[in-house]
Amino acid sequence: MTSSPTTDALEVAASWLETLDLTNQVATALADVAESSVDLVAIGKAAGEMSDAARSALGTRVKRHLIISDASGAARRPDDDAVVVGEHPVPGAGSLAAAHRLVAFLREPTEAELTLVLVSGGASSLCAWPADPLGLDGLAELWRAALGAGVDITTLNRLRAATSMIAGGAVLREVTTPRSRTLIMVDNVVSGAPWVASGLTYEFTPSSSEVAELLERVAIPTGPLAARIEAATLRRRAVMQRPVTTHHENRVVADPALLLEHATARAAALGYEVHSLGASLQGDVDNLAARFAAVLDDLTSRHGQHCVLGVGEVTVHVRGSGIGGRCQELAWTMAPVLAALGEPASFVARSSDGRDYVEGVAGAWVDAATLARVNEAGLDWAAIKADNDSHRGLAALGQLIEGGHTGWNLCDLYVAVLEPRGSSIVDSL
Repeated sequence: MTSSPTTDALEVAASWLETLDLTNQVATALADVAESSVDLVAIGKAAGEMSDAARSALGTRVKRHLIISDASGAARRPDDDAVVVGEHPVPGAGSLAAAHRLVAFLREPTEAELTLVLVSGGASSLCAWPADPLGLDGLAELWRAALGAGVDITTLNRLRAATSMIAGGAVLREVTTPRSRTLIMVDNVVSGAPWVASGLTYEFTPSSSEVAELLERVAIPTGPLAARIEAATLRRRAVMQRPVTTHHENRVVADPALLLEHATARAAALGYEVHSLGASLQGDVDNLAARFAAVLDDLTSRHGQHCVLGVGEVTVHVRGSGIGGRCQELAWTMAPVLAALGEPASFVARSSDGRDYVEGVAGAWVDAATLARVNEAGLDWAAIKADNDSHRGLAALGQLIEGGHTGWNLCDLYVAVLEPRGSSIVDSL
């Protein structure tokens, strides 16, 4: 049975799903489109939902559409021939086919006046066209190198864009309508909208020295993979020499701050004093856990109920062979933090897209008694952490959060709830 802090933390972590309205967000961003006819392209984990919202706002003005989604999103539209499925988090054959379909769609003769591109997280993987000689296998190697180095997503996406036939603004060379607009659902707390989908509709042509610096960050400064990446960037530069003929603009339709705003409102409605860590949390999972620990430790001496909130995306250094996800890793790391407080406390880490790397898992929760449960179950907390096997540990304790396609992708939400014993006004009388 979960404690009251856990119940409240789980409610705060999920309540935004009922209050955020994507249709209104998209309609507002399209209010000035007037009577233009539109070709619509949606790419990412929230592609279907963003497409539905845009078509609701534009009605019969949408002449053609293309949706590039993951398998769970596509399953909601089994009869739509315009839906293409790519792979995530590592691009596969479907991702390459999706990129080819995208370029063919943009090149087809059209009477539309505006090309509308709807972008959400996951697009870098779901729709990918690496320049030769990198190839899909090279992209997979780059993904593994980035995980091992523990770099942020922007570093990875900059390298993806530098070697892509569509990302980093390359796709704009294929747009034939007089005007084009991208609406972006932001899931990147490091550098925001420009690096969602590897900067799909933002111009990016790095110099050789910039590419070399990026390769240093992912710990592959030399060797066969580095050579393939460097050769791919040269091939891609030739594409970028072609002129862009459309008049393009990029707009943000939703960002992580929106998620934090709605979670804050729910926590306050439940009677908690809310302490916000902001909507741009990033860095190593251990460092973020230490930050939460410092705030919670300070709050143990203060009266009342407290809720510490933050939105972001932690970095996990994958050194083990286990299974987990960013949220699961952070929750597992927080277990001894809560145990050390000696007070009723709970922590929830939940992915806004409903998938914390493992299909069917949205995140996890821990409380002040979790570490004791770990020991009672005969598990080794430190060994599980070292092997990046948080999924196994949390599953054994029944502390995973069920996941599923949400139609959103606004990073991860972190909720810590604390009600110190002996600090309330009643107890102090």
